Amino acid sequence: MKKRSDRAERRALQREQQKLAEARAKLARLEAGGSPTRPLPVASASVVESRAEAEACLSCGAAVRAVDHRAATIEGRRLRVVETACSHCAAKRVWYFRLGAELAS
Repeated sequence: MKKRSDRAERRALQREQQKLAEARAKLARLEAGGSPTRPLPVASASVVESRAEAEACLSCGAAVRAVDHRAATIEGRRLRVVETACSHCAAKRVWYFRLGAELAS
């Protein structure tokens, strides 16, 4: 079998990493906070951005920062929506939070 060139190896690795990142994003949308139907419960708006920024980038694992934080009514529910962007690869992710929820101690 012919040995692949370095460039072909890099491209194959990039494709594999892209598929893995897409699978992680798909799973993240099913978790709490990943969609408006599954918002993360938080006690107040003051913790929304810090909670979203506490998670690492799904694509590369680097730190993320909040680039947008707004209140929105989605499907009749009042939610906080936070968009984060990776500081390394610029991948974006949207988080959904429900305020005033009772949290288990």
